[in-house]
Amino acid sequence: MKSLSSIFAVVFVLPIALAFADAQAGERRVVRANGQGGGSATLIESHAGRHASLWRGRALVADGQGNARAVRGVSLQGDDGGSLERHASRSRTDDGGRQVERGLSVTGSQGSSLQSGGGLSYSAESGLSRNRSTTVTDATTGNSRQSSTGYSRDGGLSRSVACQDASGAGIACPSH
Repeated sequence: MKSLSSIFAVVFVLPIALAFADAQAGERRVVRANGQGGGSATLIESHAGRHASLWRGRALVADGQGNARAVRGVSLQGDDGGSLERHASRSRTDDGGRQVERGLSVTGSQGSSLQSGGGLSYSAESGLSRNRSTTVTDATTGNSRQSSTGYSRDGGLSRSVACQDASGAGIACPSH
């Protein structure tokens, strides 16, 4: 179970969804039992509209022993060049551990972008931990702002913010 990652949503679901790209709408569902009380389920959908296309997928895998993982992903492509991609995963282990990962990528029609990702995990040994990082880039100037936050039982709360110009040199971050 732990070998599956949130990238699974993008690597597995998106290529299959692209197979439906020529159709106006499509859907595929697959459910399988594994014989030990677990199984898997997959749902893939695609929709093509006048100005955008949407691909969406979900998958669930469980081993019947208390371990399970669910992943989902969505991709929206506009005809103006804008796009949105989002993926998420959630897992649990038979020893009570939990993990959640999420990611988001947005690109505007003019090229500005936002990338964000992070996760949350819990285990009896290390308790709760959380992290998130976000980068926003202005296509006009090339300037970007990176922020990250994190929390762990041992390390407490952390936060950092940094800004860069188009060449990568540090600059003062604009005030809100």
